Amino acid sequence: MVADRARLSWRADMTTSPPETGRVRALRDALRRPQSLGPISIPVVAGLASGFIASFVMDALLFERVGTPWRQFVDALAFAVVAAPVWLGIQRRDVRHAIEVMTWLNGWETERWQGEVGRRLPALPRATPAILASLPDTMGLRPLRIELLAVAGEWDEARQRMEQLPTDTPWQRFECAALNEWISFLSDGPELIGPMRIAATEVDDTERSLVARAMVAAAEARRAAVVNGDAVGPLAALHPALGDRAGRYAFRYATGIVVNVALIGVIASVAVMVTAAVMR
Repeated sequence: MVADRARLSWRADMTTSPPETGRVRALRDALRRPQSLGPISIPVVAGLASGFIASFVMDALLFERVGTPWRQFVDALAFAVVAAPVWLGIQRRDVRHAIEVMTWLNGWETERWQGEVGRRLPALPRATPAILASLPDTMGLRPLRIELLAVAGEWDEARQRMEQLPTDTPWQRFECAALNEWISFLSDGPELIGPMRIAATEVDDTERSLVARAMVAAAEARRAAVVNGDAVGPLAALHPALGDRAGRYAFRYATGIVVNVALIGVIASVAVMVTAAVMR
């Protein structure tokens, strides 16, 4: 069985120590890298620059006709209206598609664990590993507990709990293979994506089959990310299979950018007002 082969592949020299921060953040950083010059994100800079220009133009047009604070409000609105579309629109298409696949996968996982925990979670649990301390020890949450133990570097306990996972269904066997690769990745172990691919083909539920394929793509992208390979390709290639599913969570991603831009716009409007006053 796939799960049995996966269990035999554990490294005997695993230690209990947190994984390198770079490995945990490798995929996120790799998806930013194609559109960045060093630490500078081109879409972000282009969006903010266009927003500032729009604010200056609007402030100049309204200077003698509209007083404060209404002029500053319009300046901030102009900033957001221009900056957000430029920020989103200038992104490379394949990078945007890869981000949408990961956003959908993370959203699906978050909703799954919310259903098991019984309360709303602000983010994907692996992004907030402190949740491990308050996590109920139930069968449904065992995969999440193992995932968080791996993030914390608790390899021995993660191995022990892997032995307790059921392998009766294709999805359960896939999840065992996926967790095995996750722990091996975080502990700088060998690539174990092969068993994941095989197990993913056996998942018969339509939605979970797509989730399994996305998890395989994410695992491939993570492995590529740590060696400066193509982390975008595996995820972007899956985008067409999502159909309209990506839009559900991509809206949240876009909304987050708009909110950030709006907040920056408020600051920008004050900067424009002060700069304009000095120049005049």
